[in-house]
Amino acid sequence: MDSLKTLMDRRDYDLVIKLTEDSLDMNHLFYRISAFLALGKGEEALNVIKTHREILQGDLVLLMKIHIEILCLLHNFDEAYEEIKRYEYMPYVSQQVEEVLRDLPKYVREEEKKSVESHELSNDEIKKRLKSKDQSVVLPALDMVRDRDVNTFLDEIQSVMIDFPKQSIRSFALLLLVQKGVNKDLGFKHISKNIIVNPSKLEPPFIGKEFNDFVRALSSDIRNPSVESDAVQILSSYIIYTYPEKLEIPYPILIEALKEISYEYLQINTEEDLPTRCKNKNINLEEVKDLIQRIKDCVEDF
Repeated sequence: MDSLKTLMDRRDYDLVIKLTEDSLDMNHLFYRISAFLALGKGEEALNVIKTHREILQGDLVLLMKIHIEILCLLHNFDEAYEEIKRYEYMPYVSQQVEEVLRDLPKYVREEEKKSVESHELSNDEIKKRLKSKDQSVVLPALDMVRDRDVNTFLDEIQSVMIDFPKQSIRSFALLLLVQKGVNKDLGFKHISKNIIVNPSKLEPPFIGKEFNDFVRALSSDIRNPSVESDAVQILSSYIIYTYPEKLEIPYPILIEALKEISYEYLQINTEEDLPTRCKNKNINLEEVKDLIQRIKDCVEDF
């Protein structure tokens, strides 16, 4: 279970989902629900509750809270009220359960009100949110822009790309403009250097022959589904963090670096240590170590 918590802390949500696929352990199932939610897969999270409700009732307070939160997230407010009634009809468990039940209807009403307000957000309100330095405010605002004319918000997005403290958020702002095909030269703070980019001329990440070829090479070398999934997740975070920088690293060096990080995070002991693997493959050990540190620094700051 500690390894699942570590993976959640590192945002390796896909791997958490894979590792808990067949689990009937209550704690594992709650981690599975949390991972789905982190990936924006509310329906899948709700399905875990519907399928394993009896097991999850082992922690009834947590189940009730997360169940109603998911239904509100999905805007299923009527169903949320129905589920509260269902929990109310259950036999008495504890005073804590009773207190949570008493507060849940108010929570649903507040979330229902917020939902209405969010759909009525003006362009000016979205612009205001894009100017925030709180990533939990800026990211949803960027998502709202996807369904509107991006040019209306270009000045604010440009500010995010240059001034927002976290590199990952600056990269997400740039990726939005790449997706929208904005044909304009714009400033972008790439790690510690200011550069000029034209989103319409940038290739989106995770597509094309080069990326697919590397993933195939990685899969062929590792031959362990858990390590492979973890390594791909780490690589994905690294690519987003360093975007639009090209991934021009020799495959053998990149593969060994990703493997070593995954082994460490998953607490896997291998028959051959890193120096031995590098020696057997005639790879420069120091280059691999340097890359490992660079990737770790990016992922931990993500």
